[in-house]
Amino acid sequence: MIAVTTVHKAPPEVMEKARERAAFLGLPYCPRQPTFEAMENGDTEGFLVYGKRGPALWSAGHEHVFHTGTAKLRFLQMERGGSDRLCSLLPPEARTVLDCTFGEGKDSIVLSWYLGETGWVTALEKSAALWEIGQDGLAHFIDPDETVTAALRRVTLLRADFRDFLRHAADDAWDVIYFDTMFRRPVKREANNREAFRSGACYDRLDEAVLREAMRAARLRVIVKERPFSEVFRNGLFQEVHRRRGQTIAYGVIETGRNEP
Repeated sequence: MIAVTTVHKAPPEVMEKARERAAFLGLPYCPRQPTFEAMENGDTEGFLVYGKRGPALWSAGHEHVFHTGTAKLRFLQMERGGSDRLCSLLPPEARTVLDCTFGEGKDSIVLSWYLGETGWVTALEKSAALWEIGQDGLAHFIDPDETVTAALRRVTLLRADFRDFLRHAADDAWDVIYFDTMFRRPVKREANNREAFRSGACYDRLDEAVLREAMRAARLRVIVKERPFSEVFRNGLFQEVHRRRGQTIAYGVIETGRNEP
């Protein structure tokens, strides 16, 4: 369980905002004590913390805040004429993408930057804490590079479970639908230092029923990021699985075959 609190010795207006956001998000509110450790109990995995800056997620001595992180490296690589593994899988005619698993938001931001002003990314996040951090960052984070800030503002983040959302989606609602579900056994866990983020993340699995709903709602293509030899790639729906020697992830591609504008 994630609980809501504030920074230490927060002013009254911050405490009031934290209480309001806790009620909106459906999370418990815990008055701040001198240390997080004094506030923990057996049910609490972390705290969504409000202060003068945007909300942050704290867990077991680690903190997760909104940042562009590795997305900036991917922009730089493409600006220098290199390719991005995910963006290179988008059909040339693609203009709209549904990212079903927002998480830290890196892929949504990169896709938005790559598509430019003529494209639009809609993202889904089931976790209340990660949705709160993400929507605040997309709305308020300012990058020194104006094109990055513009890419952030073009992402629409919805609080939704992708399974339920896709079940009610219209046919051919997006050009491309993308999944990057959380790995239960993370890559380079200690080096990546993502424990706070993992405490707030959801671990929903893909299955054939979800993929078929995505195939119905995607006009051009469904893309799935997973471990190279994941079972999800073995169901016969994927035309291609893009693996690279030495890489810990792979991208599976399902062509929906509906290319009419």
